[in-house]
Amino acid sequence: MPLCPKHTSHMVKEAHARLGRSLVKIQKTRQTSTIESETPETMFRNWEKKWMHRRELIASRIQMIENQLKELGKSDLPLPMTQFSIFDAPGE
Repeated sequence: MPLCPKHTSHMVKEAHARLGRSLVKIQKTRQTSTIESETPETMFRNWEKKWMHRRELIASRIQMIENQLKELGKSDLPLPMTQFSIFDAPGE
């Protein structure tokens, strides 16, 4: 005679699935609380580190554009015709 009824293996699988879902919820909640517990100063420092490279990249591009404009001003070649495009403001 078996020690367990036939449906027990299904019940065990369901219990394992519920346990797994519970563990996932606990882990997500723990990660969220860790993120939310950061101080504003820490968050700012992290943001600053992340965007420091972008700032340097933008500054180097601006410097390159300024150098190109200076070279254009020094050259004896005729300047190309400037062309502007005007777009309507959104909602008009």
